[in-house]
Amino acid sequence: MASLTDAQVREAADFLDEATANGLPLPQIPESCRPQSATDGGRIYWERWSRNQRPAIAWKAAVINDDMVLAPFFEGMVMDSPASIPGAMFVTCILEAEVAFRMGRAFEPSGDGHSAESVLDGVSNAYIVIEAPNNRYDGGGAMPSMAADGVGNQALIIGPEIDDWQSRELVALPCEILINGESVAEGRDGRPNPTEVLVATVNEINNRGMTVSAGEVITTGAAAIHVPGQAGQEVVIRFPGIGDVELKLT
Repeated sequence: MASLTDAQVREAADFLDEATANGLPLPQIPESCRPQSATDGGRIYWERWSRNQRPAIAWKAAVINDDMVLAPFFEGMVMDSPASIPGAMFVTCILEAEVAFRMGRAFEPSGDGHSAESVLDGVSNAYIVIEAPNNRYDGGGAMPSMAADGVGNQALIIGPEIDDWQSRELVALPCEILINGESVAEGRDGRPNPTEVLVATVNEINNRGMTVSAGEVITTGAAAIHVPGQAGQEVVIRFPGIGDVELKLT
């Protein structure tokens, strides 16, 4: 599978910038520049963001076929539980149960990268969260196309702290998603290891020449996933022994 050329990346970025300005849903990216890998989708998104680089307050990471894709959250996208979001904001809402970390100190780019021990020592808090991506494409977009649109970055709802996160096997935390009181999904096999994703994310942000600032939150991929969420639903993400994260889609 051939990678997109730089010219194709710019073509796709131009297309998505214009399409976004025209309102949702987004049309499918033309085949002439449509990404076929998450890596190429990420290149398109970073080209778009570099043109108008808004400050990030949090980050999401997705590991897709061994490729890491990053996207920032901006002001207004991160909120505390219980939260309420208009369902009309979404084209297709995806509800994910995740573990996130707040950094207690800054991590600047380093030639040798930051060790797992260093990154984990720099964590101030760990949380259970709802990540609610928005697949903004008409008819749904495949993951490479979603990567070109910030992996659907839309909303991150911060729930209770995991007080003893250092001593827990975070990759195996039991969890479930409830919609209007009915359990619709449970923790999935093959989920990402939150601490490994955190370390990789910090270093990947640094590799792009940026500093991870104290206070920023990094969420680390779906422990459980349910598609889709819809207006009128009351969503609860439950991690037994830790607590609930609550979101109402109005």
